[in-house]
Amino acid sequence: MINLYTDRETGKLKGEATVSFDDPPSAKAAIDWFDGQSPEIPKFLTPKFPKSPKS
Repeated sequence: MINLYTDRETGKLKGEATVSFDDPPSAKAAIDWFDGQSPEIPKFLTPKFPKSPKS
């Protein structure tokens, strides 16, 4: 599961997230895979939100 954190007042993303795994081997594999990698999120994983309709 991926949790994206938003600002309570604005509702905008803070740029922080947590990832949880169902089993320890999957968590270890992810740590081993990403250890030392750039923390940049690939463009295809960037969340998109619809614009609010104009009043």
